[in-house]
Amino acid sequence: MENTNTNNKMSFGLLIAYAGSLLAYLIGSGTASGQESVQYFSSWGSVPSTITVAVVNAIVMFCTFKAYTYAGRHGATDLVSVCEFYCGKVVGKIFTAFAWIFNACCFFFMISGFGNTINQQWGLPIWVGCAVAVVLAVGTATMGLGGIVNIIGKIGPVVVAFLLFLGIIAAFKFFPQIPEGVEFIRSGKVEVMQAGASPVLAGLSFGGCSILLVSAYMSAIGKELSIYPKKYTTVICLIGALAISVTVCILGLCHVGNIEASSTAAIPNLLIANSVFGAASGVFGVVFAIIILCSIYSTFCPMLWTCVSTFIKDEKSFQYKLACILAGAGVFAVDMFIPYAKLVNIIMTYCGYTGGIVFAVLTVRWIMFLMKERNNTAD
Repeated sequence: MENTNTNNKMSFGLLIAYAGSLLAYLIGSGTASGQESVQYFSSWGSVPSTITVAVVNAIVMFCTFKAYTYAGRHGATDLVSVCEFYCGKVVGKIFTAFAWIFNACCFFFMISGFGNTINQQWGLPIWVGCAVAVVLAVGTATMGLGGIVNIIGKIGPVVVAFLLFLGIIAAFKFFPQIPEGVEFIRSGKVEVMQAGASPVLAGLSFGGCSILLVSAYMSAIGKELSIYPKKYTTVICLIGALAISVTVCILGLCHVGNIEASSTAAIPNLLIANSVFGAASGVFGVVFAIIILCSIYSTFCPMLWTCVSTFIKDEKSFQYKLACILAGAGVFAVDMFIPYAKLVNIIMTYCGYTGGIVFAVLTVRWIMFLMKERNNTAD
């Protein structure tokens, strides 16, 4: 049963800690590398369209986060229980399949993003970086994640803060060049890989990807913070939705101003960082590359574990370890033939649409539950 205590006050530090952890879950190779900024935001060649993507994304994230935390206050603790809470067992299983497929697909471009970051910053062959990533992922997953310290919460906020700082600094250099970048895109002089059929659908797809990753975490927040007034979970949801949307939007506009170079770079944000920091880029570029690698590592290890442990529960068994190795080898083979940008485009776009369906269903049901709750209170 939901705790309706409205007297408890949450410390500012605890509030930021929860919000920071949410940001950590939302950060992946696509966000850290800048491929999401270019494909979802910059590709439209229009400032209003870029802002539209950010607004739709923020709405999708905020509403679904609220739906998750509301279900958490009523005892749901993962995607299955959240969907069963709102829609019943059949739909719950379907939405669980959506989340599994998305995690499995994301593992492909996370490994590729790791390899491409090493290639762009240090010039090593992409296959070397991908091989290192696979070894790290398989090595970590075969140990089982139960006893591994969750480093995502420490890395995520750092990445977001660095990206926002980078975007603000880069804006002074690249915002004045936006009109030129817009003309390059509209004239066809520069071709940019595009995610989504329209800015609205792009925002829906981008937000849909984000909400599939954090279902269990957000519902857990709702349950853990049920002793506090609802306003605190609302603030956490708002910070998560706005911080990602605003940061990626600013970087997207920066990439419009640098579209000739950003459209062809595997890691556009790294390109921006090395450009704006000038003489200091030797230091900041390396630091940012390491931050990106740590962010990707902290994301792809849980993904591999999630995908394999869904079918093989015993983490110590030979079957589990073999499945991890075979999965890693299979992903490595695919990544050698499909470019990183293409992987991001295909996976994020179409998996994002399935997340958009989850958003639509859960948000409508959440509003219905709220209306019913208020009517019962009035009665």
